[in-house]
Amino acid sequence: YPMKKLMLSTLVAVLALPVWFLGGATAVHAEEMTCPDHTAVTVDIKPGDDPNKINLSANGLLPVAVLTTQDFDAGQFTPEMAHLSDASIAMTMGCVGADAVRWNYADVNDDGRLDLVFFFRIQELNLTSSSTAATLMAHGSYGSTSIHIIGTDSVQVKP
Repeated sequence: YPMKKLMLSTLVAVLALPVWFLGGATAVHAEEMTCPDHTAVTVDIKPGDDPNKINLSANGLLPVAVLTTQDFDAGQFTPEMAHLSDASIAMTMGCVGADAVRWNYADVNDDGRLDLVFFFRIQELNLTSSSTAATLMAHGSYGSTSIHIIGTDSVQVKP
């Protein structure tokens, strides 16, 4: 329940922010928000596979990597929680979908930099045969700063 309340507060703040700025509000309003904005990251579902085929009747874990890029060092992000959801409902429903069961750091794309790999139970995914993308949302710390990250990748789902 507290997470749903937090996500609702965030959604309201994100939707209200343009109204505040258009209404002549100062930057102080943005500083008063308690929830950080989402930081966009590059996500690779099933690293090394293209297309990202997911068989929903399979047991096991689905790997989802947050890649280190020029703008984001995934090796510096310490997750507290992560969710993977159908991209069409990820932002409207908040933290729904499968919870990450574990994560580790590995160089999944052989670029010499650590990436962060989350693992989700396939049986807990809220994807359907009509899903075309999945969104990862995670909360944690980046250095000493608390941040939320978000990234989306395409999927081909088999029921």
